[in-house]
Amino acid sequence: MVKLAYFDADVVTPEEIFMAAGFTPYRLLGDPTIDHDKVNEHVPPTHCVWAKNILEQAIKGLNPEIKGVITSHGCDCTNREFDIWVESVDINFLFYLNVPLKRDRIAFNFFLNDLKELISQIEDKFKIKIQSEKITEAIKLNNKIRKMLKEISEYRNKMILKGSEFHELVKLTQTEEKEKILNILKKRLMELENKAPFTEEKMKRILLTGSIIDDTEFLVFLEEKGFQVVTDDLCIGSRYFWNIIEEDKNPIEAIAKYHLSKPLYSTKMPSYDRFEFLKFLAEKYKVDGIVNIAMKFCEPMLYDHPYMKKKFKELEIPYIFIEMLYNREQYKQLSTRFEAFAEMI
Repeated sequence: MVKLAYFDADVVTPEEIFMAAGFTPYRLLGDPTIDHDKVNEHVPPTHCVWAKNILEQAIKGLNPEIKGVITSHGCDCTNREFDIWVESVDINFLFYLNVPLKRDRIAFNFFLNDLKELISQIEDKFKIKIQSEKITEAIKLNNKIRKMLKEISEYRNKMILKGSEFHELVKLTQTEEKEKILNILKKRLMELENKAPFTEEKMKRILLTGSIIDDTEFLVFLEEKGFQVVTDDLCIGSRYFWNIIEEDKNPIEAIAKYHLSKPLYSTKMPSYDRFEFLKFLAEKYKVDGIVNIAMKFCEPMLYDHPYMKKKFKELEIPYIFIEMLYNREQYKQLSTRFEAFAEMI
């Protein structure tokens, strides 16, 4: 399997372009079990712990199946890392996709031009031609996957599918060949249709939000503390499949419009727009509480927290904010706080 990987603090990377070029899109994931040996030579101690983890892996060497890496404008920290990748990472192809923060017509045209530049550089580097028809085919395939994930995600709300199981499924979707994933999702959906709820477990229904959360063991930890993630606004979660791409329009324009119309992620502004989406999710899924996670030194999350705390207090929805390191020992240290939160709600 030949892959184009993406380092993305959001979900704004156009997988369909990779697929049309003959590559499998592959989301780079952190590894909370490794130490940061080499990366500390390049970034300060106050650098986002998740971004450091990805860079550490890249410096040591990525899987040889990965022929290139596209980094996308997610947050200032990951943006500034691109220059370090150019100097320090041994990879055949690197591209910085400059996704705008604004969502007006000027921003749309800016993003459209950058997508075209990405296509041009992939074609030049790999001596291929990316056909519009192939992009449209990829859009249709990914839309099927998005619709199926959205249907499967509802089984969390029905207390049939554990939040950790769904999280693992979304990660698989972002790292495996899409045709294979479609078959896996079809099979999983059939299994869930005949599965009974786990009503014997009186779990607290929560909305999980915050920084990049790519370690499924963290969701397993939450379940052990009595929480069920019934909904989320994570990039490895609902934001990956909330909308679909228009299939009957110019494919590049449709991709640009899709990424600039999704619900705002935690690394983006303004906070009140993101809050409105979280409020919608909290009310739709009748959650018992909100769990907001910030990876250590995730500045956008630290900025958002006071506003979110105030607004959810006004709605009388229990809310907890956790800033944590990117390692599994940290989960054990947080046990008391989550146990207290479970009792409170």
